[in-house]
Amino acid sequence: MRQILYAIAVASLGLAVVVTFPHAAWSYASFQRMPQVGDGSPYCATCHSSIDASYHPELPAEASQAQVYTTKHYKALEEGTFAGFKPLEPDKRKELLEQAKKIDQNSSVQLETSAPTVAPGGTLSVTVTTKGGIGPVVGIMLLDEPLRYQARPIQGTGWFIASAPEVIGADGKPQSKWLDRRFNKQQTNLNFIVVYDIASDPAKDMYATARVSYVLKAPSTPGEYPITAAFMYGTAEANEMKSGKYEDPPGGNGAPSGRLRFSNTVKVRVQ
Repeated sequence: MRQILYAIAVASLGLAVVVTFPHAAWSYASFQRMPQVGDGSPYCATCHSSIDASYHPELPAEASQAQVYTTKHYKALEEGTFAGFKPLEPDKRKELLEQAKKIDQNSSVQLETSAPTVAPGGTLSVTVTTKGGIGPVVGIMLLDEPLRYQARPIQGTGWFIASAPEVIGADGKPQSKWLDRRFNKQQTNLNFIVVYDIASDPAKDMYATARVSYVLKAPSTPGEYPITAAFMYGTAEANEMKSGKYEDPPGGNGAPSGRLRFSNTVKVRVQ
């Protein structure tokens, strides 16, 4: 299986994706140049730390809690139990912990829909607004339910993404860097978007914002449909290319410094 699937552990975003590249494949800064520009689900993000145990109700309680950031990341920094953290000096681990706490306290994601109801086949706008993440990028996925291992891309429940999502970066301007990298320019209606040029500075209490808007065509079958966004961001090193070449992030490639945070869930009635 390892010959086919490689986990991209992202310290800056923590995202794990299927690739076949060795060294660069472990860095999210490098991932920005990788060819995986398609739809996504959060189950692939194995190195992420979840914000809440409710994201994996199918797991035993102990296993579910082990995925939560306070256990998977904070505790590992405090105690140096994660293999990648063991070589770090206690002061460095403390510094990383305090930085992660500030990023987490100031990171959020909110989902809004243009209407609570829509006719079968009708049009609905969905806007996802994020704050935080240390950068240099954040990831946003439009899904059905807030389930880390069992959420489906929004298309899985019958919605159709009618056009390319509109991406507004931290500078307040439209950006198309992610979608420009798609080979098939006629099919850029993806549920997964990477927003570039994110630069938060917890030392200065400055946290980047971003916005992604989707235009959806409603399912043909009447009913109530949940819509949720996944927000993936990092808390560690924002620039893994600062020396001009790739450097392992603090704690190494598989460090649990990435986050998976779900938005509120909006239930839209198709009728």
